[in-house]
Amino acid sequence: MKQLRMYGVNELRLDEVPVPAPGPDDIVVKIIAAGICGSDLGFLRDGYIGRPSGEPVPLGHELVGVIHALGENVASLEVGQRVVIHPMKGRNRIGTGDPAHGGFAEYLLVRDARSGESVFPIQDNLSLERAVLTEPIAVSMHGLNKADVQASDRVVILGAGPIGLGAIAALKHRGVKEIVVVDVIEERLERALQLGASATVNTGRQALRDGLEASFGTVKSKVMRQPSVNASLYIDCAGHAPLLDEIFSMACDGARLLILATHKKPMSIDLAQLIIKEISVIGSLSYPTEFAEVLDMLGNQNLVIEPMISHSYPLDDYEAAFQTAQAPHLSAKVILRLD
Repeated sequence: MKQLRMYGVNELRLDEVPVPAPGPDDIVVKIIAAGICGSDLGFLRDGYIGRPSGEPVPLGHELVGVIHALGENVASLEVGQRVVIHPMKGRNRIGTGDPAHGGFAEYLLVRDARSGESVFPIQDNLSLERAVLTEPIAVSMHGLNKADVQASDRVVILGAGPIGLGAIAALKHRGVKEIVVVDVIEERLERALQLGASATVNTGRQALRDGLEASFGTVKSKVMRQPSVNASLYIDCAGHAPLLDEIFSMACDGARLLILATHKKPMSIDLAQLIIKEISVIGSLSYPTEFAEVLDMLGNQNLVIEPMISHSYPLDDYEAAFQTAQAPHLSAKVILRLD
């Protein structure tokens, strides 16, 4: 079978490897579609995951497919069933450093396969084209759950990449109406509007505070007696530290800051602002329990989700697919097809 593997910095090869066979508790899935994640791009930029090993590393962890084979002990799943795969459950570390398992492949071994844990059956009314977005939206959904998002929240999303766009969809599903998205790329902001954002701010053309005040207005801080932006939740999907400095200075009393982006370098924050305004900072990683919730959300055909996917390529065209995914002004979520 074909499997896409990383050999070093910006070096990918489509190799022929044996089709895996399931152990007693495992399944083998015929992969139909796989999304290219920002972490895949980061791994390729660095040339390794975690630390250099000198071994080829298979990539790909945003996956949908059809069950091809079952181990003898697997009772809760069936051959031919359409499924989404959780890449990090049990003994699975799919596309994140395991030398044998990556989803940019025709077939994938899922160890210790259990329905509703490592494997999630896809409901009949949900297309694979929508279901392939489960993993990236689950990243956003976990953060929203930690931040206890309510329909009445007034939300600012910093960054309109795939995680930020997924956050819009999850917020709309929660009934949130006031969603302002911030970015410097106009094409991304247009996608945000298509997904249901109420307004956008291009900080390459407008000061962040001016744009947010135009949408949310201002409210006075009870202690500092200064006008603050009347937004209740900021979601960092950009990972740009100077933006967070601005947020602390303009946030209103009781605002929450949810961090979904990766920050690789330490940063300083104004603790006086955080204390006086009682700002809550919430970290969020991965998606321990959100796959079922996201699949249910995606089954709502009235929820607009299609603008999240900008490009789709067959696996053989992986070079063009990765080049497109590396160009944020061109792309949102890029999908590799294996059907």
